[in-house]
Amino acid sequence: MLVLAACTQQRQPPANLQALPEQYSSQSAPAAAPPEAWLDTFRTPVLHSLVDQALADNYLLSLQAAEVEVARQQARLVLADRLPELNSSLSARRLRPVTGGRVSTQFDVAVDLGLDIDVWGRLADQHRQAALNLAAARMDYLDARRSLVAQTVSAVFSAISAAQLQALFNSRLHNLRQSLDVIEQGYRSGLNEALDVYLAQTTVQQERANVASQHQAIFSANTSLQLLLAAYPDARLELPAELPALPPLTGTGLPVQLLQRRPDVQRAWLELLAADAGAAAAHKNLLPGVSFTTSLSDSDNAVRRLLDSGNLAWSASASVLQPLFQGGRLRALQAQAELRVVQAEQRYLDTVFSALAEVENELNNALSLEEQLQAFSAAQTNAEAALELAFDQYQRGLVTYTTVLESQRRAFDAQTTLVQLRNQQLQSRVILLQALGGAF
Repeated sequence: MLVLAACTQQRQPPANLQALPEQYSSQSAPAAAPPEAWLDTFRTPVLHSLVDQALADNYLLSLQAAEVEVARQQARLVLADRLPELNSSLSARRLRPVTGGRVSTQFDVAVDLGLDIDVWGRLADQHRQAALNLAAARMDYLDARRSLVAQTVSAVFSAISAAQLQALFNSRLHNLRQSLDVIEQGYRSGLNEALDVYLAQTTVQQERANVASQHQAIFSANTSLQLLLAAYPDARLELPAELPALPPLTGTGLPVQLLQRRPDVQRAWLELLAADAGAAAAHKNLLPGVSFTTSLSDSDNAVRRLLDSGNLAWSASASVLQPLFQGGRLRALQAQAELRVVQAEQRYLDTVFSALAEVENELNNALSLEEQLQAFSAAQTNAEAALELAFDQYQRGLVTYTTVLESQRRAFDAQTTLVQLRNQQLQSRVILLQALGGAF
């Protein structure tokens, strides 16, 4: 009985989680709770319609919903083992004596009621395991929904960023062609060398290649988004022309709150509890099983007189089955179930600390991206001023065209990096909000 009581004790969280820090090490935002409706913080109305479409039509999310239904039906199957089993049978046979004589017909009818008495709670443990697995499947579905929302929002930002880069490359190409015209006019006037014309033409062709490459990048970004929306991937989407401003982070919450806020952590915990219940049921398979059976039967040579004759009889029986020798099969099943508990506990701890690491990384990444954005904003201002000055000095014969090319490269790199950094900031914020848990 002490062993059985130990099998039914409530599991406590592992000791590793009792010493979590009171705040994140990279925390710069307040410890207040993160925004629950974080989708609204981006102030981009198109996100809501696209997210709704993804949640309604995405194929993988529908697949995950079917997994929940499979787990629900499995729970029903396990519950059926705890309920009485009622069966009826009707049979007929023809009899003829070997020595000859008249052929007779015999009809038999029976109604049987059977019930396994759950003395040790084995069936209850199996049902609890199935119910916990169902709850874990629901958490898995909730996590899949949140992941789909984050992927959709990130895909929208990537598509907008790709379009912004395309516009930037087109503007550069236009400016380079204007510069080429100026250089060619100077060459025809004898002010510039042929080398400068060749270098300017090379730069124009390189930028044309960038424009073509970015066109493919836009197509890929749009089709990736349409795949999440379960729409035909023709890259025809109407999206905002500019990335939204990065919203302020109102709070991050506490590390310990992730244990309740994150569906993937909750799923891992429920799977650990389910493994516990499975181990308890496996242990109780070694104990005697008690079953009760009752039957009502009748037989007659006419169907109309069945259950209405003097042959009607009933019986009741009870049995106790104690496994004695099965070649160690039950002991091996018990050992497997106990090892699954160990595996589930380690998987739970890995899920928890992976979630914590994800938050810490994104908090630190946000600080790094902000510093980079400020640095490249200043670099862009300086690079554009240097480019303008270099081209003016080149036209006056004070510097060579290679100085202009270097100034162009620095200015172009700064412009491109700024667009990419703004997209990275938004992507990082989406990852962080998803990592912090809660509702979107």
